[in-house]
Amino acid sequence: MVATTAVTAALILVAGCGGSDKKSDSGSDNGGQSTTTSATPSTPTVPSFDPPKALSVAAAFPSADYQGRSALDEAQMGIAGQVALIGGYAGLNGHDVANANNQWMIPSKSADTTTVNGASAPMAAKVDGKDVAIVAYAETDKGNGTQKPKGLVVIQWIDVMSGKKIAEVSTPVSTVQGEGDNAIGSPSLRDTAYDPETGQVAVGAVAAGNVTVKRIDLTVYADPKTQKATIVPGMNPAGLHNGVIAGAKGGQADSATDGTMLLVDGASGKVTKQIPLKLAYLNPIAGAAKHAYFYGMKYIDYGQGTKTEAIYAIDLSTGAVVQTAPVIPPEGIGAGDYRCFADQATSVVCTDGQEVIGLDDTTGKKAWGFNSKSGGRIVPNLTAAFHGVVYAKAEAQPVLLDAKTGADLPSPTPSGGPSSSDTPSSGDTPSSGDTPSSGDTPSESDSPSDNSTPGNGDLGLNLYNGKQESPVAVSPFGGVYRQLPTGYDSTDLESVCIFVKATA
Repeated sequence: MVATTAVTAALILVAGCGGSDKKSDSGSDNGGQSTTTSATPSTPTVPSFDPPKALSVAAAFPSADYQGRSALDEAQMGIAGQVALIGGYAGLNGHDVANANNQWMIPSKSADTTTVNGASAPMAAKVDGKDVAIVAYAETDKGNGTQKPKGLVVIQWIDVMSGKKIAEVSTPVSTVQGEGDNAIGSPSLRDTAYDPETGQVAVGAVAAGNVTVKRIDLTVYADPKTQKATIVPGMNPAGLHNGVIAGAKGGQADSATDGTMLLVDGASGKVTKQIPLKLAYLNPIAGAAKHAYFYGMKYIDYGQGTKTEAIYAIDLSTGAVVQTAPVIPPEGIGAGDYRCFADQATSVVCTDGQEVIGLDDTTGKKAWGFNSKSGGRIVPNLTAAFHGVVYAKAEAQPVLLDAKTGADLPSPTPSGGPSSSDTPSSGDTPSSGDTPSSGDTPSESDSPSDNSTPGNGDLGLNLYNGKQESPVAVSPFGGVYRQLPTGYDSTDLESVCIFVKATA
């Protein structure tokens, strides 16, 4: 993202997972979640630009570390409307960037007998016209009496402005035998696909196996309106639109030849189309409104490391397939590592570090591209795409690209970082008495063991390291990215969510 103008407006109060002026909607009626709301009748807002083409650091929200946190539990940032999101194994935190009093936490689980094995990144969608966050968890539920523990995929939908959970679907996917993350049947998450217009979601999952028990691959489809789930066995999802899922199945091995695309009706789980590509690897990489996208590869000569590979796009309505070959094939043995971003408009942009490929989602075909051998240009690190703009990091600073053409977009000249006048006064800091009680937070095994959440509003932009990065999620109000903790009392933090507000 472009490092642009300095913050000139007053800094939005930095708040932790605790801190409140007024509690509401906590306890069993709201899934054990903790919510704080402002006493102001009207809803504060911040400027919005669709899409944002200039961003400036405006707030920092701490993600607290806690005893027993898994090394795999790295906070994942998102944004839905004007609410910054911090997700992890313990649950989802929301921070209204226009109203510091509006913050909430939705736990990932409701019982101490449940273990969380994985969490998806927060996803932003519209449900009944409301900005909603979607998050998925892989869990092991041991609270079934004499019954064997169950592997679950749990999906939650949260109204981000109220902090209320509007739907939850919990789907058993396996029987768990043994203890630990590698126990037979223990679930973990793979790829996720969702429809930002309906909130429908498809979550890929794996139930672990061993030398004698085959692992289970599947996709869980769920709809917030019906609050029902469907399991599609053997598939990993790539895209979802209007209830149609596109996914991949196959051996996913150097010697495999069964890589196949599927189209599936989500509500019924019925496979409506199969396209066998006879590939060794077929990996989902992106989903958009018209097409779903995959990276596919097979060896011509394994000993020599020669292979054929391409990006495949499948039309979600017709099943027609379009193939795009990279200009610079990835080197060495194994599948290429592509990351792709759909802009929720008409473009999808992919990179493997050596090359950037822009795809027109209306056709699924390549629209533009450049690579590390292109004269005069470097391949940036892509981080997000939104409504016609690609957000990326070049060698010196964040940059913007036109999603349709790949051209660099102009941006205002940076004028420095946030000033000290932007830091909230001590009078704006929530008091210690506002911290939620232990009953409002996840169990001891999945959350901090006390209520002294670090960075609870009093650290201001001391949490910001002074170096603006490119956002990983964007809305018309701005974007967010994850920063490693630095400065005062940073040992109590897992990471920091930096909010960059839209200024143009």
